[in-house]
Amino acid sequence: MLEKIREYLKKSEAEAWVIYDFASGNPAYRALLGTAFTTRKCFAVIDREKTALLICHVIDAPGVTKAAAAKAYTVATYKTWRELDALLEKHLSPYSTVMMEISEGGLLPRASYVDYGTVRSVERFVGRVISSADLFQALTAVFDGESLELHKKAALLIDRIKDEAFARISADVKDKGRADEYEIQQYICRRFAEEGMVTDGPPIVAAGKNGNSPHYEPTAERHSPILPGDSVLIDLWARMDHPKAVFADVTWMGYVGERVPEDLQRAFDTVHHAISAALRFLEEELPRRTVCGYEVDDVCNGILTENGYGDYILHRTGHSMSVGESDHGVGVNIDNFETHDTRTLMDGLAFSLEPAVYLPTFGLREEINVYIKDQRPCVYTPRQDKILLL
Repeated sequence: MLEKIREYLKKSEAEAWVIYDFASGNPAYRALLGTAFTTRKCFAVIDREKTALLICHVIDAPGVTKAAAAKAYTVATYKTWRELDALLEKHLSPYSTVMMEISEGGLLPRASYVDYGTVRSVERFVGRVISSADLFQALTAVFDGESLELHKKAALLIDRIKDEAFARISADVKDKGRADEYEIQQYICRRFAEEGMVTDGPPIVAAGKNGNSPHYEPTAERHSPILPGDSVLIDLWARMDHPKAVFADVTWMGYVGERVPEDLQRAFDTVHHAISAALRFLEEELPRRTVCGYEVDDVCNGILTENGYGDYILHRTGHSMSVGESDHGVGVNIDNFETHDTRTLMDGLAFSLEPAVYLPTFGLREEINVYIKDQRPCVYTPRQDKILLL
């Protein structure tokens, strides 16, 4: 791992990566040195050449150095804040530019783990501090092997459960004249548990105008019936109950009736076209150059805007997906809407593509997951080609 970091630094403006941690709060620190809890400030310094240094408090040193990975580091300890300052000055002053977990302009909270005061403290001893965002995601968001297989398994299962949920809506409408958002949501949750899956929030089941709120959530106290003439949006996400698992996250659309209304169909066709254009863009551009997250967002939102839906866009095109307990990962987002995400789309990263339009009478979203492998986009979540008639 240290050699890969050094290879990256040799191509970068920065001469060293300074990883600051307090109370095991920095994912980069945990990825490199494990989860030993730090009760005082700790710094790891890795440079282009030979330096791999740990600066930690004497109280934390026994726990920090237990990690096997710590054996590759020289350890320097401090007791007082003055001693810490002296160590930082001694070891950082040779560098003109270093990387830290910051986000220029504060746009990327998933890349920001260092407080303002600590950055200013480091800046006393170096010429400049720049963002480690791409190196950070290479260490914390990239996955393959078992994690990729777990993602593929989750994708197959949620696709099956999604089909079951829509079939249940159709059966309930035929038998009772209506279905119920909350009952369908709870059915999906039960199926997750039966399949050995976990999630960080209940799925969205939204009928008609409820779908125009991106995070609408039916509850036992507040939910709506699903009636003939309603559009139905189902957004479900889950992962296998395993520490190396990655979520799968999809959104599909249905309509209770024999024929999809023209306005709903037009919105679906536009969103579907936007995803297809994004995938073509990735197929063409990834093999020949560096592609940033914001560029893919521009492709999708450009199509939505050209077709008259610009005022009905409420969020970015996609979010990162990585190993962890949250559906929203720590890597690059597909975003030039909420933020300007300049992080690069590198092999081993995953993200959602979920362009959407939210009109007064309905919300429409299609969502797939993309994994970058060999500079190509791989999609393991089946795409929706037409709105399901229920």
